[in-house]
Amino acid sequence: MEGTRNGLMLRLSARDAKRAETDAEAVLDALGQVTRPGAPCATESEGRRCCHGGAPRTVSFGNRYSGRSDQPRIIEPYGLLLGPRSYLIAKPPDRGAELLNFRMDRIQSAKCLDEWFVLEDGFSIEDYAAQAFGAYHDPDQLKEVIWRFKPEAAERASEFRFHPKQTLQYQADGSLIVRFTAAGWLEMSWFLYEWGDAVEVIDPPELRDFVQGYQRADFPSLP
Repeated sequence: MEGTRNGLMLRLSARDAKRAETDAEAVLDALGQVTRPGAPCATESEGRRCCHGGAPRTVSFGNRYSGRSDQPRIIEPYGLLLGPRSYLIAKPPDRGAELLNFRMDRIQSAKCLDEWFVLEDGFSIEDYAAQAFGAYHDPDQLKEVIWRFKPEAAERASEFRFHPKQTLQYQADGSLIVRFTAAGWLEMSWFLYEWGDAVEVIDPPELRDFVQGYQRADFPSLP
């Protein structure tokens, strides 16, 4: 981004460049960020750089990941999941075809190696990400999810993108049925709590039982 900015500034006259700088500063001064709790994630790391550009190379993790003192491990990075908490998607060769999610804020001593590997044929980062509601992947939890939003919450819920492959269906009573397939019941329960008793979990039964009794009726507004 800095390189793009410099290139644009070189194309402007001195007067227009100075004016653009002043305008940019004014815009930045007027912008703020909503305060949200969460672990800080470094914007740059060796693990992130190993996932961008060129043929895929293996990565060696030092012993600072997760605070453990085990031996460095070798992984094959497949991509990044970006969000409030970002993850490196990688396959440890010693564990077969299993893909694991590594938190980027815990990767502090990764090193790119001069060893190349071939990505699994047909792998899609979009399809992989869609297997989870958030970032947690679990084949045992990968099931169809069905939520019913009450009529008074249906319009608001229809504005949400709960999942990239969701389907929405209004019912005769004005309620809204949302369907998608994903794992991550804990992350779903965190999200559902914000809706109080305006949403009902129909399936899967494990998620329904997990949130049963935690729906509040005294929230003054919808998300």
